[in-house]
Amino acid sequence: MGDSERRTPDAPTGRAGDAAAPSAETVAPSGRATDAIHVPLARKGERSFGPSLDARSEVLEHESSVLKDNPLGDPSRRAVAVLKPPSGRTEGRPLLLFLPGFLGAGPAELRQRTPFQENRFQLFDRLMRSGAAPEATVISPDCTTSLGGNQYLNSAAIGRYDDYLVRELLPWAQERYGTRGLAALGQSSGGFGVLHLAFEHPGLFGAVGTSAGDVGFEYTYLPEFGRAAREYQKYGGPERFLAALFEDPDVLKGPFAPSGAALLTAAMAASYSPIDAEPGAFELPFDWRTAEFRPKVWARWKRFDPVERVATPEGRSALGRLRRLHVTASRGDEWALDEGSRWFVAVARRHGLTVVHDELEGGHFDRNPRFEALFPGLVRSVADDAPDGRSGAARGGRSDGATTGR
Repeated sequence: MGDSERRTPDAPTGRAGDAAAPSAETVAPSGRATDAIHVPLARKGERSFGPSLDARSEVLEHESSVLKDNPLGDPSRRAVAVLKPPSGRTEGRPLLLFLPGFLGAGPAELRQRTPFQENRFQLFDRLMRSGAAPEATVISPDCTTSLGGNQYLNSAAIGRYDDYLVRELLPWAQERYGTRGLAALGQSSGGFGVLHLAFEHPGLFGAVGTSAGDVGFEYTYLPEFGRAAREYQKYGGPERFLAALFEDPDVLKGPFAPSGAALLTAAMAASYSPIDAEPGAFELPFDWRTAEFRPKVWARWKRFDPVERVATPEGRSALGRLRRLHVTASRGDEWALDEGSRWFVAVARRHGLTVVHDELEGGHFDRNPRFEALFPGLVRSVADDAPDGRSGAARGGRSDGATTGR
C-alpha cells in the first residue's frame, strides 16, 4: 500500500473509497514526514568512500630484460602501479616498494573501487595527507605468473623475479622519480618476498615490513599438502590439474578450496624446489600418488624459510643492517601466519635483532589494519637517508627497462 493510501485507525473518512485526511501523527509541524529516513551524507568519510587518486597515480609498463624467455612464457612487459606523494613532489623523498600477495598485482590494487573499504593506495595516501606518515612514492608491480604468482625470487621454474626487482625495477624508479631512501612492504607472498630480498641484498633497504608474510613453513604450507594431494589425484596428477585450470579457470574455486591448495602448492614448489636442469619443471615435497613425504625436497623449501635464515650468521648480519624490521599478522590468520610470525620474531630476537611485532584482530585478508600499522614507521625510518639515497643496485647503474604510459 502506498503512503497516500494509509489510514490511521481513528481518521475520519468521507465517501467509501475516499482517502483519509492526513493526521497530525503522520506529518511533523515542519511538513516533513516523520517516518522519512535521510542518508547522513555529512558523516561520509574517505575511509568508506576513498577519493580518486587519478591526479597523482599512474600505471606504467616496464619492459624487462631478465624476464625475457622466462620458462613459463609469461610477459616480459610488466605493469607497475605508482602513487606519488600528496604534494606531487617525488624528488628527495623515500621510495616504498609494495609487493602484493599470491594472485595479487599492484595495478589491480590501485584500480580497486569498493564501497566501504579503502584500497591499499587510498590508505597510503590518507596516511600521508593526514601527516601520520611522511611523503613517499609507492610503486607496486604486477609479478603474476602462469602459476598465479611467485615468491619474488630467482627460480629456474618461474623466472628471475629477484633480479627483475633489484636490477631493473628499483633502479628505474629511483632514477625516474629522483627518490631518496628505500623501504619495502609486502603482503603474504610479498611479505616473504621483501624478507627474501633483504636477506639476499644486505643494505638494499633501510626498512622492511611484512603483513602476514610467509614464514614458519611448517605452519603455513604443511597443512595444505593433504588437500593438494587429493586434488592432484582427482585430476590424475599435477600436470593434468594445471592443464584443466588453464583450459577452464573456473576449476579454481577460491583460496580455501582444494583447488586453491593445489595451485598454491604447485607455485611454491616451482619457487622453492625447481629442477635447474629442466627449466619450467619442479618437484613436490610429497608423492602425489601415495602421499609419501619427501624430506629431501622439504629441506630445499626450508632453506628459504625466514625462520631458518634469520638463525644463520649471514641472515642476522643482513637483517641487522635494517633501521626498522616490522612484522605484523592477524590472530585469526587462516594459514596460521600469526604463529609463523611469532616464531620468526622469537628467533630473530633471540639472535639479538630488534623487531617491531604487532598482532591484530581479524584474518589473513584483513590487510588494511596491518598496513596502517606498518606504513608510517617504514617511511619515517628512511625519510632522512644519506644524500645519495639510492640502493647499491642503483648506484652508478642504469635501468635496462623501457617505460610507456598506459
